[in-house]
Amino acid sequence: MVVLENVFYLLAGFVLLILSGDKLVETSVRLARRWKIPTGVIAVTIIAAGTSAPELVTSFLAGFKGNSDISVGNVMGSNVFNILAVGGLSLLLQPAGKVSGTRVSWYVLVFASAIFYLSLTDLLLSSGEAAMLLGTLGLFLLFSFFREREEEDHSFENLDSKSLLRTLTFFGLSFGGLIMGAELALSGGVALGTLAGLSERVIAITIISAGTGLPELATSVAAAVRGHSEIAIANVIGSNIFNTLAIPGITASFFSLSVDGNFLSFDFYMMAGATASVALLYIIKSSAARRLVGLLMFLAYNGYVIRLLLN
Repeated sequence: MVVLENVFYLLAGFVLLILSGDKLVETSVRLARRWKIPTGVIAVTIIAAGTSAPELVTSFLAGFKGNSDISVGNVMGSNVFNILAVGGLSLLLQPAGKVSGTRVSWYVLVFASAIFYLSLTDLLLSSGEAAMLLGTLGLFLLFSFFREREEEDHSFENLDSKSLLRTLTFFGLSFGGLIMGAELALSGGVALGTLAGLSERVIAITIISAGTGLPELATSVAAAVRGHSEIAIANVIGSNIFNTLAIPGITASFFSLSVDGNFLSFDFYMMAGATASVALLYIIKSSAARRLVGLLMFLAYNGYVIRLLLN
């Protein structure tokens, strides 16, 4: 009965995430057109912050309880999941489309990853290092909102006050649905992992990171299905920026996190390799070649998980 109950939580959470992700994409595109903001900027900031909320809550609670491995492992595991699993699946569904608007954000992600790595080298994430991470995030947000918007052609949409209020309401409800769905899927997944006898590190990098990454999966897949490839890729990159800077930054501001040396070897290298693979999207223009890249990303993630489970 316990197993069936948790399987139900997983399935119910997944359905809620898909429905909420689809509505979030729809309302965010309308708001972007209404306020003359490029959809790529919306995706890499507002949507990314919202879909990263489950990772933040999970890592913060883990830090509060003294489970530093889960807090740090959730960041790395979520970043790998977002790019290889979410990004790979999005490319399989929608390989065509312009993604040049995400190039600057990808540079920021590479820089954020480097800062995150340097913060972990002493095997302790302190409040001073947390301030550096949050400062970098603040500069990124300011830049995203005020940078020149000439890269994207707009068809603006005029919403009257009633339509605007309705759109904003659904936008907020979509965030709530994403978080609620992630909580259902996460509680079921963690319980099943514990019953299977998995270690804390494996649970953090696989079940917890995949569970908290379901909002990114739902949002990016919905964007890909609707033909908004820019949102799909921007959401992945933006979520990883928030994961890398906001989650350890906010958590370590309250609780110093000790770091397992194993995170600085294979796990970080996997995260860095996944981040570097995004550069292929700016070089490769062919839909067939991009779909192949997406397939290789998705297979790489599965290989990573299998290796973790077998060790």
